[in-house]
Formats: sequence, C-alpha cells, structure tokens
Amino acid sequence: MNSIQAIEERFGRDHISSGRIQIEIVRSDAGECLGFKISDNGIGFNEQNLESFVRMDSQKKVLIGGKGVGRLLWLKVVDSARISSVYESNGEAKRVVFNFTVDDPISDIQRTQATLAEIGTSVALFPYKDVYAKSIPRRAGTIASRILAHFISYFVNISQPKIEIHDDSETLDLFDQFTEVTERDQDFKFTLPLSEGEFEFVCHCFLLPKSISDDEKSTNALYLGANGRAVKRYEMDAVLGLKAIDGKYAFLGYVESEILNRTANETRTEFSLSDDDLEKIVDAAKERVKQFLSPEITEIRERQKAVVATLRMEHPRFLSVARDPDEFAAKLHLSMQQEEEVFVELSRQSLRDYRRRKNAFLSSVKKKLPDIAKRAQEYVSGLQDESVSSLAEYVMKRKLILEVFEEGLKYASIEERKSEYEEVVHDIVCPLKSTSEDLNYEDHNLWIIDDRLAFFSYFNSDKPLKAQVAAPANPHDRPDMTIFDASLGFQNNDCAQPITLIEFKRPKRDDYTLEHNPITQVRKYVKDIRQSGSAIKFDGTPLRQIDENTPFVCHIVADVTPTLKSVMRDLGPFHQKVGSGTWYRWDDAYRIFIEISSFKDILDSAKLRNRVFFEKIGLA
Repeated sequence: MNSIQAIEERFGRDHISSGRIQIEIVRSDAGECLGFKISDNGIGFNEQNLESFVRMDSQKKVLIGGKGVGRLLWLKVVDSARISSVYESNGEAKRVVFNFTVDDPISDIQRTQATLAEIGTSVALFPYKDVYAKSIPRRAGTIASRILAHFISYFVNISQPKIEIHDDSETLDLFDQFTEVTERDQDFKFTLPLSEGEFEFVCHCFLLPKSISDDEKSTNALYLGANGRAVKRYEMDAVLGLKAIDGKYAFLGYVESEILNRTANETRTEFSLSDDDLEKIVDAAKERVKQFLSPEITEIRERQKAVVATLRMEHPRFLSVARDPDEFAAKLHLSMQQEEEVFVELSRQSLRDYRRRKNAFLSSVKKKLPDIAKRAQEYVSGLQDESVSSLAEYVMKRKLILEVFEEGLKYASIEERKSEYEEVVHDIVCPLKSTSEDLNYEDHNLWIIDDRLAFFSYFNSDKPLKAQVAAPANPHDRPDMTIFDASLGFQNNDCAQPITLIEFKRPKRDDYTLEHNPITQVRKYVKDIRQSGSAIKFDGTPLRQIDENTPFVCHIVADVTPTLKSVMRDLGPFHQKVGSGTWYRWDDAYRIFIEISSFKDILDSAKLRNRVFFEKIGLA
C-alpha cells in the first residue's frame, strides 16, 4: 500500500497505471520463505517523506486513510527493515539508505548521488522472525492469491499499477493472475438522464472466486469510480440475496462515466452529485448486475421452484398459498434454497394471508362498510381453501404411509428370502412401547387396519399385561396392541364396550403349530384380561371394568401360509371373505370374534378405502 501511495504521489491518481511494483520472495538455500523485498517506482523518500517517516505521530496520510502506524508493524515481524530510496530534488536524483529499527528509525543512514532513472524505493523485510515465517505460504501462487484478495478493489478498477511477484526464475503478473482466476466478466453500457443532463455509463462485472473477494463488509460489492479509481462502495449481498454465488464465487463490479470523473472530489471519497442522481446510477447498475448473474440466478430459481413443488406435494396445505409454484419461487429471497427455509416462508405466507383476510373482514364489520358481504365471502373462501389444503395434506400423508407399509412387506434379503420382523410393520401402524397418552392422533396409523380404530380412547402398544390390567396371571406377556374402546370422547364403564386386540406376525412366516400360533396366543391374552376384571392405565389409574360378557375383537395380521391354514382347520372353522385374503370366525368358546388378514389384504383394503381421496387430489 505504501508503494501504491508513492506511485500516486509521483504520477497523480489519474495515471496510477504508470506505476511498477515488484515483490521479491526471499528464500533460504533450503527453499523456505524468509521474507520479502518490495520495490516500486514511486516518488521516493524525499526530505518531506523522510521527516514524516521518522515522526511517530505523522498525520501525512490521514486524508487517504493512513493511521501512521503501519511501518511499526514491520518491526513486529522483523528485527530491522533495510530501506533504499531514490528521489528527485531540484532536478537531481539523490539516494538515501538506512535501517529502520526500534531504537533508531533511520539507523546507519547513508546519502549518495543517483540517476533519475532509479527513482523509487525498495524495502527489505527479511528475515522474518520464526513465529511469523512459519505462516508464510510456500507457493508463489498462493502468495499472489493472498495479495489479490487484499487489494482486489485495484484490480476491478480500470487502471492499476503493474504488480509482479518474483520467485527465483518464476514471475507472476498479478493482473494476469486476476484475469486467470476470473470466472466470467462482461461490460454493460447504459445511458441515464441526470439532473445535469444525459450521460453514458459502463458497468464492468466480474465473477471471481469467493476466496479473493474484497470481503470488507460483504462478499459481493459494486464500486462507483472516477478516473480508474474506486470512490464509493455499495454492498450487493442484500441486493442479490446471496453471500456466495454457487457457494464459491463473489461478484465485484465497477461503474465508470465521464460525469463520475468530473464530480469526484480531490480525495476520491465522494461525488458532488445529488443523492437522487447517485441512487439512480446505482439502481441502474444493480439491474445490469442481475443481468450479468442471470445464469446463476436462473439456476437458483429452478432449484427453488423444485423445492416449492416438492413441499406442495408433501404438504398440500400449501396448495392455496403457492397455487403457482413458479410465481411463488420468483418472490423468494435468493438465499432461501434449503427445504427448511422455503417451508418456513410458505408457513409465514399462509399465516399472513389468513391474517389479511381476517383483518379485512373484521375491519368491514367494525366500520359497517358496504363491502362487508364481499369481505365475508373472501374470508370464508380463504378458510375453505385452507381446509381443503389441510385435508389434501392428510390424504397425501396416508398415501406415503401406505407406500412405506408396502415396502415393509418385501424381503429384507432377496437372496436368503427373509422378511422383515413383525416389529417393523407394527411400528409403521403404531410406535412400539407406547400408549395413547404418549401419542397424538397424527402419530399412529391404526386406520391401516380399520378406519374405526383411529377413534380410540385408550390403547397400549407392545406393553406388558401388568401395565394394562389388574393382577394378570401372566404379567410379562405383551399383546402387540390392546385397544380398550373405540369411541373417542365417550369413555364409560360399560362392560359391553368391545376390547380390540391386534397381533402381528412376520410376513411370509410358515412354521406355525397347534402349540405356537396366533389364534392360541390371542385366546390366552383374552382369558387373562377377562380374569383380571378391570383395565388400568400405565400409571395404575382404573380405566374400565371387564367381565365374562365383555366382547373382544381380535385382528391377526399374518400371511395365511400352509401351516397357518392347517392350524385354522384344527381350531376353526374359519370362513373366507369373498374375493379377499381375510378369514374370520366367531369363537363361541371364548366369546371372541377373530379376523385373520394377510398383509396384502390389509394393504389392498386400505388403498381401496382411500382411493377416492387419492383420486380427488391427483395422487391415484
């Protein structure tokens, strides 16, 4: 930066491209980086500059942002800096050489004559102290990238000093390096009417690796410049809705115009244009920025559309909010690309639409406005849309659950022809080791077995009998599911209320015997529950009475394989429902109704019962 400022002082800010800066990497014999030597063709250490250098409280560079302490940091990194400088004085060239140290800022100073062709300065910053030397990148290319990142605003300008890095036989031109890493660049010309007349502008756009963005206050930036120098900076993150483009790029732009050259102040920090004129220029430039980034923005919009479309299908309650997925996605902030972010925005818009309709209706009522009928119709219509969307979502979830249930019926290992354990299917219908106290209506899928089972008062899933009834004979037995009544909201102590048992068996199982089979198993459960006399909740709270006349309905979900058919003949008779894989009988000895349904029959029946809903929302 000192070299750039010296070049500006010698050639003027409008001719900064006349400057030359060389950065030499100083290495040890082993190739380790020891430090740097920086040379320039700037104005040099004339008497005024030398006097400013010696003074610790120098204010010479205050107007250009200098703090007067930068050179002190050199001595944190090196023990001393060797400075050699040639400057012009009364038409003659003079050389001054000295060491900059903590004890004496111009130690061992020497003055000699020189030639005008040698005007400039070199500063030797080596060897670095070990703790800092270890942090210097080894490769010249990496060092070049670090310097580019720090001075990027000079390279997006139209003019800059020529900066080279020398490393033994390798020479890197930083502008060439900038050109090489630039992913894409394009110029946009436009004309604007301002208060002083109509003027032409050029917006130079660059897409760069994020690692070398200026990253001052934001990743993406737009500069208004004058005579090849940046004057005002505008952050573009909020405009684009992105901090990093495609996660790895940054946008930097530079706007130039004759009117900007003419109205910039001497220190290149402001323009004398009105705020309205500046706003008009920036707004026009922003449109060119979006045009330049249209390929990336289009790609983001396509991803957003896909997310919105997916969420509409998975959560149909958003159908009324995002009737047109493309239109909704086009209004999203470009930074909203994750599914969760889009979901939150859909929810937010749904709430806002509801509040808007409700407030409009209430306002009409309060003010007795003549459009009250219209407002009421809009309000009710909106509620109907939301209700239909919510119902559609519920139906959609049912379809997805049935698809998962169907997957659970396939072989877990096709080669070994092994099926999933019954617990897998059981957990789909209702979570294991739970009660109705643990779950909401939406947390179970008992409707797969029978829609009437969805409306229960209390159930147990995979709980031991000792947590279900008082003093059971076999306290550790675990019926898969016990539903103590099926009338939600109408609990009573009527012993005639039916109790439902559900027992799952592994799909495709074919090793049943008269001793080990689901029919004998449910009979045993019923006998134990009846003898207990009362049902309790998991915490011991009495739930209902049970006597010899309490009816039981037992659903056995199992594939009717040859061994199960054999058991059914011996313990039957069982009757088959016409056109189905379901068998049933009234077991008079135990006073229970037993229904045996294959997994396929359960699935087909559930699909059939829900088909009309699937068709209505286009899911069939």
